[in-house]
Amino acid sequence: MTAEFALDDFPTGLVVTTLEDREILFANQYFYQVSQQEPQSGARIGLVFTAASKIVIESFVMPMLLHQGYCAEIQLTLETKAAEPVPVLVNARVVEGERKLIYWVISTAQQRDTLYQELVNLRNDLEQRAEKLEVLSQTDELTGLLNRRAFVSRATTLIKQGLRHKMSYSFFMIDIDNFKQINDQHGHDVGDEVLHKVGQLLAKNSRENDILARIGGEEFAIITLNQNHESPIQFAERILTLLRAEKIQGIKVTVSLGLAISAKASFEQLYKGADILLYEAKNQGRNRLVWRDIDGE
Repeated sequence: MTAEFALDDFPTGLVVTTLEDREILFANQYFYQVSQQEPQSGARIGLVFTAASKIVIESFVMPMLLHQGYCAEIQLTLETKAAEPVPVLVNARVVEGERKLIYWVISTAQQRDTLYQELVNLRNDLEQRAEKLEVLSQTDELTGLLNRRAFVSRATTLIKQGLRHKMSYSFFMIDIDNFKQINDQHGHDVGDEVLHKVGQLLAKNSRENDILARIGGEEFAIITLNQNHESPIQFAERILTLLRAEKIQGIKVTVSLGLAISAKASFEQLYKGADILLYEAKNQGRNRLVWRDIDGE
């Protein structure tokens, strides 16, 4: 077996050209199959590439070969006669002897590009799934509001930032009155509908920057930045009024609210204060607001 036949067995294009004008002195059969060219005397290697690749060869590949004698992993495109252009990876080296030659190794990159695109698609899919999982991990499935874990995390960060700037916050603790009785008398499906509707009403009437969540059972919580101390009280009274005027599945639903206001308290202190005030509202007969500026305590 001659060297020429052995080179024809390589699963990559092998080409030898002159350095001066890149005339093809030898090319194996794989190169001609991929480029869909016929062997021609005096043919130059640049003829098999697209116009854009020819520019890359002249402006980048040849200067590199002349300067350092080799170039590696240059992505170019073969201009074929019948099929779509073929992306290839090119490695080339200058070999000096009686005359300066360039040895070219030209490998098709179609499978690599396909694999790369598949990996990109897989990465994008995994990122999208991770984002969805992150949203699901922070969302209460029944109401679509934040869950307790997300609420605690966001509210803690917000209040820590606010304390540095002496901002005043309101913490609303909201509990649906007699919710166990609703479940017992009307069933859990109706109870779920009540939770959903109350969550919707709170979301509809909250401001964009408020942090609203269902924190467990029939309890909801809201953190708001105060413009003045009357604004959160008016908000709480509006929620009470809206619910008093509405029936859910034919059931009159009311809530009790505990409202703690502070420009000094931590998240934990606000939470505890609102919780205490909520139970005061319950003990006073439900369906009411009890509020306090806990900085004055």
